[in-house]
Amino acid sequence: MAKFKVYYTIELNEVATHIFEENGFEVKVCSHNDEETYVKELAEFQPDGIMCRTEPITAKMMDTCTNLKVIGKQGAGLDNIDMDHASEKNIQVVFAPAGNANAVAEHGLLLMLACAKRFNYVDKQFRGGNFLVRMGMEHTVELEGKTLGVIGCGRISSLLMKKCKYGMGMNIIGYDPYLTQDKVGDLCELKATAKEVWEQADFVSVHLPVVDSTFHSIGREQFSWMKPYASFINVARGALIKEDELIECLKDGTLFQAGLDVFEHEPIQESSRELFDLDNVIMTPHMAATTEQSVLNCCTSVANDIVAVCNGEAPKCPANKPKF
Repeated sequence: MAKFKVYYTIELNEVATHIFEENGFEVKVCSHNDEETYVKELAEFQPDGIMCRTEPITAKMMDTCTNLKVIGKQGAGLDNIDMDHASEKNIQVVFAPAGNANAVAEHGLLLMLACAKRFNYVDKQFRGGNFLVRMGMEHTVELEGKTLGVIGCGRISSLLMKKCKYGMGMNIIGYDPYLTQDKVGDLCELKATAKEVWEQADFVSVHLPVVDSTFHSIGREQFSWMKPYASFINVARGALIKEDELIECLKDGTLFQAGLDVFEHEPIQESSRELFDLDNVIMTPHMAATTEQSVLNCCTSVANDIVAVCNGEAPKCPANKPKF
């Protein structure tokens, strides 16, 4: 009989399964990604641990499991997990805050480069037979000498700033109410207000968690502060943005261009489908963190922490402090 059980909402890499099996765990992968299926299968399987990525882990799911000890997030953001309920139920949550940081930072740079070359517009024109689109292109720029503005100066944004400053020769400004200039050194020039960053940058990249104070905190007002040909980058969370206002600003020219990896509703819902028809937005399907290296790092870290918690040991990367 298995020592413990782990239920996956998604299996990203076999390395985690190997770790569980080597430690005598039984593993089950969900058959379909929706709460009804999760609840039914959790009730039948009764796992000690749940392994997820961006799939919602709800209070109802937790309440279905009588043996649940730990929830493991294969990534950094925790907004898909009902953290308050987990703590109330004395369920340990573990995550991988550093496992995908470099991958996400690189993806931010990718979207910046695509915006700088107006990649989406050029690609559509070229595929439509317009080879001469390359002649006389307006508002395509080199990153060298341009200014990157960062809202939220944490782990991922710091990596992005380093790549842009030392690799691309960009100027870096930022805003973070929890940091002082001596803490960031010469990596970037901190501004007193977020508005100064929005106004002065050629590319604005947001790196914030979704909490009550940041939910839908970015919209037409912020986009109206930007330079006429500045670009907006989001590899953080879609719920930071008022998506209807983003679409309106991209359509009416208030916002010149955007590079987006995240959306408020994933998969994208009908209300956001207009984004697909716009030439001035580059989109990827929340894939910034899914490189081979980052997936391996995250899965290994989280699986080891799930094993530790189930065995009564302290995890290396706890995300909450339940009262055991």
